[in-house]
Amino acid sequence: MVLAKITPKYTLSIPDEFRQILSAGQEVAITIDKQGRMVVTPIEKIREALAESFGMWADRTDMTSDARRYVREIRKGYRLDTNRADSHETD
Repeated sequence: MVLAKITPKYTLSIPDEFRQILSAGQEVAITIDKQGRMVVTPIEKIREALAESFGMWADRTDMTSDARRYVREIRKGYRLDTNRADSHETD
């Protein structure tokens, strides 16, 4: 664990151990995880992850070409007192 101190002006100096992966002027996203830890992620890493996932559903054959209609249908759900067409239950 490396300790750092936040100044009264809310400035945080990056410890030497982390300066090789974060550079001065670099844009980062700062989030707090479920355990309350501050997570610093370079924006480039976020952009790379988005670029990798872009179009990942493009080749799906079970989806209609109208994505908005498809999502509306999923969000509609179904009534519990009616049978779903794709239900595997038998009476």
